[in-house]
Formats: sequence, structure tokens, C-alpha cells
Amino acid sequence: MKPLKYKEIMPRVAIEKLKLIEIDDLVGLINKDLEFIRCFLRESPYQDEISKIKDEIDSVSLEEALLENYVKTFKKLIKFSVGDIRSVLLAVLKKFEVSNVKAMLRAVKAKIDVDEATKHIIPVGALDKNKCRAILTGSESIEDVINSLLDLEYGLITKDVLNEHERIEDLLPLEVALDKVMYRGIWNSVEKLRGLDKIVAKGVLGIEMDAINVKIVLRYKVMGVSQDQIKDYLMPTSLIDEETLEKAIEATNVKSAIEFILSVAENAKNPFYQNIFTQLLKECDAPLSRLEAILDKASLKMSLYMLKKYTRYYSIGFILAFLNLKWFEVKNLRCIIKGAERKSPPIQVRKLLALPGEL
Repeated sequence: MKPLKYKEIMPRVAIEKLKLIEIDDLVGLINKDLEFIRCFLRESPYQDEISKIKDEIDSVSLEEALLENYVKTFKKLIKFSVGDIRSVLLAVLKKFEVSNVKAMLRAVKAKIDVDEATKHIIPVGALDKNKCRAILTGSESIEDVINSLLDLEYGLITKDVLNEHERIEDLLPLEVALDKVMYRGIWNSVEKLRGLDKIVAKGVLGIEMDAINVKIVLRYKVMGVSQDQIKDYLMPTSLIDEETLEKAIEATNVKSAIEFILSVAENAKNPFYQNIFTQLLKECDAPLSRLEAILDKASLKMSLYMLKKYTRYYSIGFILAFLNLKWFEVKNLRCIIKGAERKSPPIQVRKLLALPGEL
């Protein structure tokens, strides 16, 4: 018997999952021009957003349409969710609000034109295009953007960071503070779940946070950033806790850091994490971008794993897994679109895609 809280949302998720583009069709877009891609998308679930493009098409307008569709789909599922499930989805959706704040900070710092800057805004929540355009129009400095956001939690967060620094020359402290609060909110909402929902949500969302933390450790070890600074950049933790990350930070090099985290995964008898870090260890001498790509795909792998393991249950895992699959579809399409505009070699574009059947 399915729980009542899934009565409305599950049929919608099942329908949306059926709308995902077939892998062969998606791969078939590689090496096609933007007009061909637009025609394809006009016959896809993205048709409403693509049809709104009236000007000459470019990668920005197509990507904007894809992101708008993703947020619309996300909001539709929130509309039919209830209770703790709704709280988790609302917390996850805040990733896009945070993305908008970052986009505005970067635009003002780089003195980008308002019209150009708003193309990178994902209309969501309190930070829709009109709100962001108004902020950008009235802002000449990072401080102006922050002061315009004081009616939202993001303004208070960034104001605190601003008060700690006499001058903000690097946006990293502001972006890290935003990410920390956002992920903490997601994790707090997950902690309120019960039973299978809690287990599955921790799996799907936990691997995302763990992957981000490992990327931070590896990236800043390569850059030679001090251990104390690396600790300041870390997000909330899941299976890979703070003590494990600190030991990894203290490791002499990237290989030994990965080896230590792998030993923790083995002791925890977690085959999924073992698989990820075994792969990282095998390729530890590869460029950092390759290691980060493996970690980026971890949440998609976990989503597919959860769909397979809990397919007969009504759980939040099915919802979160679908949203991850949809997000990776958007990321793959964006990659193909950028490749088309830049006339990148098809082999190069193909290597950058994260396809479910190849993980």
C-alpha cells in the first residue's frame, strides 16, 4: 500500500521520467548545428520554452530555455508534494537561487552589461529575472548587490562575510558562505525525514556533498592552499566526515589523500563509495579535471543505483533520482549546444557527456 503523501506526486514523476530524451537521440545531436538542435528540441518536452525564442538563436538562448524547463518541472513536482518531502524539494530548489546570487556578484565584479548578465539568471523563487535585473541595474559594486539582498537570507549571509573583510577582492569567501548555508538547509530538511525516505535521501544528496568536499580537498592540494584555508571551504558532510577530510587534507599528495578516503569507505563497507574512490585511485595521475569529472558523475550513479534498488517502493529516492537524471540531461544538452556553437570536434564533445548507460 502506497503512503498517502505519494498519492499526488508519484504519477507526475513517473510521467516526467518517461519524457526524458532517449540516449541515442541525444548523442545523435552531436556535430549538428544550432538550428538542427532547436528543431529537435521543438519536438521534445522543451518545446514550450524553445518556441519562445524569437531572436537569432545562440547557445545562451537555448541554454536559458533548457534551464527554464528544468525549473518548471521542479516546481510542478513541488506543487504536488506535501510535508517533509515538500520541505526537502524546496531546500534543493534553493541551489538555483544561490546560483543567481553568484551570477549577479560575478557580473557586477566583471562589469558585465545588465542585459548580458540577466541571460545567466535562472528564474526561480524570490530571485526571478525582474528582481535580478532591478538589483543589477542599481548596483555598481559587490556591496550594492549585497545590500539589495538584505530582505533575503542571502543578503544577511553575504553581509556577515563582507563585515569580516575590509575589502572583497575574491568572490570565493562569499560563494563558499552561500553554498554552506544552502547545503546545511538541504541536510537539515533531510534529517527530518523518517525511515526509508531518510536513508535514500541521505544516499542521493549525501554523495553530492561528499563529492564537493573531496573536489575541494583535491583542488586546493594541487594549488598548494594552506590546510586551514581548505577546512574553511568545506561543506556539511555525509559519509565522509570532517575527521576523514582533515586526514585527507594532511596527506602528502593527491594519491595518498584518495587512498585514505578509500580506506574509510572500505571500513564502512560501502561498496558504492568504494567503487568511486577505487576509480579515482586508478586515475590519480590524470589531470585534476578528469578526477573532478568522476566526482561530478557520482550523484548520477547514485540516482541510478537508487532507482534500481528501490524501484518497487514509494520513496523520495525516486523523486530525487528523477531530478538528477533530468539535470544531467540538461547538462548534456548544454554541452552539445556549446560544442555546436564552437564547432568542437565530435569526439571531444562525446567525452564530456555523462550518459547513464556508460557509468
